[in-house]
Amino acid sequence: MLIEFKLESEKIFSSQIKGKYAFLSNIILIIKNLQGKVLFIDCIKSHLGNYSPPAFLQNAKFYYEIVRVPEEYVDYIDCIAKAIEDKLHPVFKNPKLKCEKEVTVVINV
Repeated sequence: MLIEFKLESEKIFSSQIKGKYAFLSNIILIIKNLQGKVLFIDCIKSHLGNYSPPAFLQNAKFYYEIVRVPEEYVDYIDCIAKAIEDKLHPVFKNPKLKCEKEVTVVINV
């Protein structure tokens, strides 16, 4: 299967995760430092309000970019997150991101 995914993100700060965006689910989270360099990419299937950044980023200054995954692609969210990670080359790779389905994801920026 071929999935063509347009990478459209929304910039938010960590204080907004516990507030306005707390109940979002099925999103891909891109963590960037204040200079815009991609640090880490994660996939959130449950509520975003439950998310906490990895321990190695706890003291760093960063912001989030959230990418909403449409309902028809929710089953392939892991594959989409892995394709985004391969495209953006973050400083820290996420070992949890794996694509175990037979799908090709094309990311359009």
